[in-house]
Amino acid sequence: MAKTQKIYKRLPGRGLAAMQNVRLYRGPDHLLQLSSTGFSEAYKRFYFRDVQAITIQKTHAGKFVNGFWALLVFIFGLSASGMSGGAAIAMWIIAGFFGLCLLGNTIAGPTCACYIRSAVQTERLTPVNRIRTARRLLKRIRPFIDEQQGAVAREDLLVRMAGAKPTPTNPVDAPPVISAETPPSQTA
Repeated sequence: MAKTQKIYKRLPGRGLAAMQNVRLYRGPDHLLQLSSTGFSEAYKRFYFRDVQAITIQKTHAGKFVNGFWALLVFIFGLSASGMSGGAAIAMWIIAGFFGLCLLGNTIAGPTCACYIRSAVQTERLTPVNRIRTARRLLKRIRPFIDEQQGAVAREDLLVRMAGAKPTPTNPVDAPPVISAETPPSQTA
């Protein structure tokens, strides 16, 4: 019997959301997000031709987790320093375990939230929770998005942006808006 060719390629990232294991796969013309609870599966497809933006937003979750692990290392290390014998060894082992968790989270790098936007929705890609993973994902799917939508040359993009009217980011710098419906108030 001939082997069937797999049409889905697993992409980097793994995440948990509401007791679900979430993975990403690349199909021939879409990105597939699979959420599995062990009893059921839910699928979401994001067609490359419909992707308007992929946004990566740096978060502070990793810093909070590092603070939690550091606190546990401190508590158990401080407790171990005041003990002797087998209890001290047990506390140092526990402090060492939390220290390894702290080291592992630090090595994994900064955390992020990754969103994919189409014309009808903006969806968080839960498996992509580290900046390094997000960059690897973009590197792997960008050629497929460009193939479906056509790539815009950097020079063309700069020309389009130069022709766009800049919008002030500070409301104080914005030109005043005068409405014809309401006359300006006069003070006596």
